[in-house]
Amino acid sequence: MKTTLTRFFRKISSLPGIDWAVLSVGLATYASFTFATITKSSIWFDEAFSAFIVRFNFFQIARYTATDVHPPFYYWILKIWTMLFGTSEVAFRLLSLIFGMTAIIFGFLLVRRLFGRRAAFASLLFLAISPMLIRYGQEARMYTLAATIALAATYVLTFAVQSKNRRPWVIYGILVTLGMWTHYFTALVWLSHWLWRYVVTRRTGLRGAKLRKAFFSKNWIMTHILAVGLFIPWTPFMIMQLSSVQASGFWISPVSANSFTNYLTNVLFYLEHDQATQLYGTAFVIIVASLTIFSIKLYQSFNDKQRQNYLLIVSLAFTPVLILFAASTFPVQSSFVERYLIPSTAAFAMFTGITLSLGIKKLRVAWRALVMALVVVSMLFGIMNVYHYGNYNKNSDNKVMTREVVKAIQAKAKPGEPIISATPWVFYEAVFYDTTTNPMYYINSQTDYKYGSLDMLKDSPQYQIKNLDVFSKTHQTVWYIGFSVDKPLTSPDKNWKEIQNFAIYDPVDNKPNYRAAEFQTN
Repeated sequence: MKTTLTRFFRKISSLPGIDWAVLSVGLATYASFTFATITKSSIWFDEAFSAFIVRFNFFQIARYTATDVHPPFYYWILKIWTMLFGTSEVAFRLLSLIFGMTAIIFGFLLVRRLFGRRAAFASLLFLAISPMLIRYGQEARMYTLAATIALAATYVLTFAVQSKNRRPWVIYGILVTLGMWTHYFTALVWLSHWLWRYVVTRRTGLRGAKLRKAFFSKNWIMTHILAVGLFIPWTPFMIMQLSSVQASGFWISPVSANSFTNYLTNVLFYLEHDQATQLYGTAFVIIVASLTIFSIKLYQSFNDKQRQNYLLIVSLAFTPVLILFAASTFPVQSSFVERYLIPSTAAFAMFTGITLSLGIKKLRVAWRALVMALVVVSMLFGIMNVYHYGNYNKNSDNKVMTREVVKAIQAKAKPGEPIISATPWVFYEAVFYDTTTNPMYYINSQTDYKYGSLDMLKDSPQYQIKNLDVFSKTHQTVWYIGFSVDKPLTSPDKNWKEIQNFAIYDPVDNKPNYRAAEFQTN
């Protein structure tokens, strides 16, 4: 008798040719949209941290990320990836594109398994053109890896709950652990699974002790013991990171009544809620209203098994958002950031595909096509906004353009003239474009190493200027760069004489966000 695990793999390999053909088109579409502008934007700080940390060995990677805010699994994979494919911008970011494609595969398979071909094809369409999935498929960070693990775990969970065999549960437990080793907020996905399991178990009519016994089955308990056991080695570092962030404050804005609409406008249009005006606002109201009405009617039309499946997708799409919002309210420091919810963003695309393909069957074809087309057009405009804004930082309201200022200096500078970054944050971004002709430095005495993300710099003396007077005597001309809005850069030494300066203008708001100056030191 074939095991459930064997059937699991056979289910994937036995898909009809038409399914593989459509899936291939969907993946090619996503890859094309994502790759089209994958190097348009400069490496920004978070990506620069990823790029810098892979210079170290695997043990050092764990040590340095332990004092930052994330676990090390993504960085370990990125280390292996760059050993194979190099450290160019394309190489660094291509890994996230591949994980985005893998997430789409699991999303397609999950919907195909639970709701059939029509829903899977519609979900694939929205996954392939999801603006947020495209945006973070272009960034050298762990968000699409987290989405891949989350959707893979959800897919395996649908096999596990129907099996008396432990092997799919073991796979699920390992995926839960890998999610936690990738990004702590994958815990929101696992909580959405818990909520779904509780609702499904309760719908059987069980109450009290019988409900608890059914919920906490041996396989369920074993799975989470396995997951927790595999994560225990990193738990002290997670506690230290989370407590230090909460104690010292953070850059994330407080949640508000606009947080939900802001999340949805980013998912649909890659715009903040106050930017989604006029046609965007009209489309937003129609889409949200349509999805709400159709989802209610669809749920009512489903049988018990279909309702369970639908609730799984709904929980994955919305429960993490609600939990993160609740966990970000006063007095707790806010952690509500859209990119932390990329697994739910993918699930929202799946929810939309299922709801619009199955929930409006009784409407005329023209009405079905109109609603579907409105979502597609909205997301296509969202992709255009991704292309326009690139890595524009919506928290600090600026576009990272360190590459542009470094390249401009390298075009003007003479061989041997060093480039000094005004802050360690700019240095992380600038050193990615470092050359032996114009080496990159930062001033050690002006750097406060209280943030764990700077530990790597503290242990990298080759980039430090430890004595500015000595450095000035050995370099008659230097370049100085920094982030500066509406004011010139201040020289780090009052005795230096400015030779020339220029600004790099933000194409989004036309402000001179980056400045560079050439100084004569003696």
